[in-house]
Amino acid sequence: MIEAQSQVMAQAAGIGRQRERTGVRPTLVRNSRILIGLGFLGSAIAFVVSLSMAVLACSSIFAQHAMTTDRIAAACLWALGAWIMAMSYVFLWRQGQVMTHCSVLLDSQGAHFKLGGKNDGREVFMPWDEIAAVHHKRIPTAQKFTVLGTDTSTVTFTSYNFYRPKKVARLIAAGAGLPLLRD
Repeated sequence: MIEAQSQVMAQAAGIGRQRERTGVRPTLVRNSRILIGLGFLGSAIAFVVSLSMAVLACSSIFAQHAMTTDRIAAACLWALGAWIMAMSYVFLWRQGQVMTHCSVLLDSQGAHFKLGGKNDGREVFMPWDEIAAVHHKRIPTAQKFTVLGTDTSTVTFTSYNFYRPKKVARLIAAGAGLPLLRD
């Protein structure tokens, strides 16, 4: 029993210490190119569907026959559908842009974060010994992960940045020798 307690105490004392990462191959974590391609493909499909629905709305409004309330209602519904599909196109395109440029390089010095799009991207470097905690929080539409530095620096990423953000957070926490804390 005393031996088991001493092992648990030794493990608890090791939490928060710098884990030796010399000789470890650098790991680059980024989103799947297939997933990004599917996002852009969905965006292109949404664009084509939006244009098609807009053409149907115009053909309902500018018909050669008499205008009826049914045709007006149909035109309004086609126009609403075209607008919704256009917004889907914009959302999927932006999401693909963001996911294309997000990556984390884990090497012997620390974690190199590249988050955001091409123009509004942010790069942050956090050495392993300066990572104080890795927090996980579920929000209504996604999962949110925050890497806290000892110098009050923070890096936040969600499932909108990475397809599998929990895997990324676990790798960072393991590299820093810290547990993944749930909020």
